Amino acid sequence: MEPALYPLLKSALRGALILGLSLSAFAQIPVAPEASGLPSSRRAPDLLVMVLPPALILRPVFEFRGIRIGDGMKAAKRKFLALKVLSLSSKPALCGSDGISRIATCTDVLDTGEYVNMTMLDRRVAQIYVSTDRRTQGNTYSRYVLALTTKYGSPEKSETKYYHNGVETGSSGEHLQWLNGDQYMEGSEIERAITIGSKALDVEIAEQERLYERN
Repeated sequence: MEPALYPLLKSALRGALILGLSLSAFAQIPVAPEASGLPSSRRAPDLLVMVLPPALILRPVFEFRGIRIGDGMKAAKRKFLALKVLSLSSKPALCGSDGISRIATCTDVLDTGEYVNMTMLDRRVAQIYVSTDRRTQGNTYSRYVLALTTKYGSPEKSETKYYHNGVETGSSGEHLQWLNGDQYMEGSEIERAITIGSKALDVEIAEQERLYERN
């Protein structure tokens, strides 16, 4: 071997030896444990648990007998009319405009006893109101709440009580609410009613009603 190559060979061997010792020493440095008690380099992805706030927990889509917010008017109207069992003593459900061009409603008392009002905005379902008044002989409010809790989980509950001179004089009744993104489902103990709707669509309906009243 040429004498001139010895210095280059020695330098290369020295660099490889230093690199190997450095990697060996780095591998022996313990990884600092995180709050979980596990070294971060050994944490398995399947051990990660993300806790979502209630508002972000996915729920089944809110619906009333297959009718959902956003459904087209033609299909929703067909489903709605099918809820009424026709007989010689009954009349078909009433669907029509309230005078506001962008809004229409379908109203009926079902043979199961519930009064139902379905509001359309721009030919799509915008709100569904189901009343289980004490005067009806069908499904009760408590039965509806039980069925909805079974399907959608426990709702948020609130109640306002009124006092005069420290004495309770009345109550707003229990108010229930389920949320799924922009959509909501509410139960009113006083009205004995269930409402399914959309916050954004409610704002638009209110705006259309204000414009109609001004004219």
